[in-house]
Amino acid sequence: MERADRELDWLAHALADRTRRSLIEQLLDRPGLTTGQLAAVAPQLSRFAVMKHLEVLRACGLVRTMSEGRQRRHYLERAGLEPLRGWMDGLPR
Repeated sequence: MERADRELDWLAHALADRTRRSLIEQLLDRPGLTTGQLAAVAPQLSRFAVMKHLEVLRACGLVRTMSEGRQRRHYLERAGLEPLRGWMDGLPR
């Protein structure tokens, strides 16, 4: 399997989860939210669960995390969607 195929598979896996899509939407609206702030927006999730979802999003390049002292701020990385865009652009019309 080619590297591009693996990246696309991992990206599709990350986006298939409703919770992760919700976190992406939150970061789109409010860049730089902390893990605690994201957990407060999704009260059905524990802070640990939010951290695990962010880990998946970071692994496929959709989220960048920056440390500020004891806090970690999260930002959406739109460039992480490029493998999906490329694949979709290659589909016949």
